[in-house]
Amino acid sequence: MKAYLEKLKAYVEIHPIQFDDDCDFPALDSLYWHYSECHNMSNEKTKQASANLNACLEELSLKDNDRVFFLVGALCAEHERIAFLAGLQLGAQLILELLQQTDA
Repeated sequence: MKAYLEKLKAYVEIHPIQFDDDCDFPALDSLYWHYSECHNMSNEKTKQASANLNACLEELSLKDNDRVFFLVGALCAEHERIAFLAGLQLGAQLILELLQQTDA
C-alpha cells in the first residue's frame, strides 16, 4: 500500500487535481485516472469483446474504423470511470451504515 500511495503522490504532483465546474468529484476522478493507468482493467471477456469489435471494424474503411473506435473507446472509458466512482461511493456508504449499527 505504501508503494501505491507513493505512486499516487507522484501522479498528483504531475497531474494536479482540477477543481473546476466540469467535474463533480475532482479528487475521486483523479484517483480513478491514476488507478486506471496503474492497473490492468481487462479480463478474458473484455479481451474477447475487443477482438470481436476489431473483427467488425476491419470491415470498415480506415476513416470510419478510426471514428467508430474512438467513439466506442470514449464510451467504454466513461462507463468504467462511472463504475469506479460509484464503487467507491458505495463502499463509503456501506462503512457509514456499518458504523451507525455499531453505535446503536
